[in-house]
Amino acid sequence: MDLRHLVTLCAVIDRGSFSAAAESLGISQPAVSSQIRSLEERLGERLLDRSGRGVRVTEAGRVVERYARQVIALEDELERELGDVDGRIAGRLELGSSTGPGEVMLPGVLGRFRRAHPDVTVSLVVHDSRTICDMVLDGALDLGIVGAVREQRGLTFTPFLRDELVLITPPDHALSAAAAISLNDLASIELISQQAGSGVRDTLEAAFRTAGLPIVRASMELGLQQSVKAAVLDGLGVSVISRGAVTAEVADGRLAAVPVEGADLVRDFSIVRASGRTPATLTTAFLSFAADELDI
Repeated sequence: MDLRHLVTLCAVIDRGSFSAAAESLGISQPAVSSQIRSLEERLGERLLDRSGRGVRVTEAGRVVERYARQVIALEDELERELGDVDGRIAGRLELGSSTGPGEVMLPGVLGRFRRAHPDVTVSLVVHDSRTICDMVLDGALDLGIVGAVREQRGLTFTPFLRDELVLITPPDHALSAAAAISLNDLASIELISQQAGSGVRDTLEAAFRTAGLPIVRASMELGLQQSVKAAVLDGLGVSVISRGAVTAEVADGRLAAVPVEGADLVRDFSIVRASGRTPATLTTAFLSFAADELDI
């Protein structure tokens, strides 16, 4: 059985489509389809249901996925331990992240880490914090970066970075030149809001509740950070978002970022790892590199 086929199966399941899996693996979509078909023929079972939109994992597919992740984890562990023996920074780094750092901060850091260590391959899975924690616990990921710390047996959380939330506006908005805005004034403004349950919205609404203010007044609710940022860039309103998510747009003048006074609007992100699992040289090297890159 070809290990590449197992890796491709897990990529399709993680990404939710053949095209997204192909992009993450750096191969063509027909190649992904061919590998999945070969694996199904080898096992004599249909693993993915391709009917309708997206893909659905069959019962047989779930069984194969469980063993595939174990095989991949063992292969990665072998590479890491061989790297540890001779001190090389090499092997495959399987990293997971919640949407905040996963969409904005980590792709560039991972690219620069890969450039500095060409014997390393990297994989980044972006999902909600709960899913990332479960994947770390199952051994599918070496580590995760999550915003929601939850007590769970078998997992260890270590503080990693702090992210400030700011009000973002188009450059010609009346508030764009403000030195700051108070939490009271912010509560009176209609915002383009992220969906309920997002980390940014939860943080903002918690601050409003603590101050005895009404919950977010949403003119539109548009999912997560990238959708909200795009709406503000189009001049459709203002929003509260991670400062790190708009660094480039603020620097080139396409957006203005206004600090919020009267509340500690920050989110803390933590590293989550499996308890009792000795960190590999590769994992430790990446965390040290990321800390320097992000000036933590």
